[in-house]
Amino acid sequence: MSDTQRPQSDHLPLAGLRVLVPRAAGRGDELAARLTALGATPLLRPTIAYAPPEDPAPLAEAMSRLEAGMYEWLLLTSVTAVEVVARALGERAPLLAHRVSLKIGAVGPATAAACRELLGAEPAAVPERFLGSELVAAMGDPAGRRVLLPNADIARPELEERLRAAGALVDRVVAYRTVPAPGGEELAAWLREGAIDVLLFTSGSTARYFAQQVGAAGLEAARRCLVACIGPSTAETCRELGLSPAVVAAVSTEAGLLEALVAHYRLKG
Repeated sequence: MSDTQRPQSDHLPLAGLRVLVPRAAGRGDELAARLTALGATPLLRPTIAYAPPEDPAPLAEAMSRLEAGMYEWLLLTSVTAVEVVARALGERAPLLAHRVSLKIGAVGPATAAACRELLGAEPAAVPERFLGSELVAAMGDPAGRRVLLPNADIARPELEERLRAAGALVDRVVAYRTVPAPGGEELAAWLREGAIDVLLFTSGSTARYFAQQVGAAGLEAARRCLVACIGPSTAETCRELGLSPAVVAAVSTEAGLLEALVAHYRLKG
């Protein structure tokens, strides 16, 4: 269904749109509920999954140093990273909240909420723009500070590079691997049949593994869909794949993404 074919009579701004949510299993439920409330039909099809590091020793050693009070900052750039730290520390996780020598930085509101829920800790730094690379400015002066950065194996290097350039002493460890979700045949068929109107990408990894899942023919069919991205980094990944984002959220959150999508369709009338 193209933009012009979408029913205009319904008062719900996304009425009639079939929107692909390619997040990891269990991660797209809240986004799907919001889409439904806006009148869209969400299609949940994971393109990514998460797995432990191939070598768990560096992460385990970093967690031991964290418990021993060797870090002044713990920077968490995803909800998954928070979950990994909480799982590694187990019952000892709430102790982080009471350690005055340790500050926590969170990439955005969802990650900050996970810190409160799983670690019992209030982040000391959340950047104005919800990008990992922006955490350095939110920290103040990181020069000479010992920083633990547990993130994905495919995480972009900008944050680590900025921290080192600012004089921080960084231990970056792989907390988890981002891997392709199984399947993809059904998703490729949906694309070829024109059964998807909007592709909603919340990270570059979901876009990359989407392309891998659907193959060349599916990716060609995907170019007929409207592409909406949560932020500029994800949009750039889409462009590298040959997809042209029509919507890029000004605020890199799920709410910001939906707000931008609604604004796009309201503008089209």
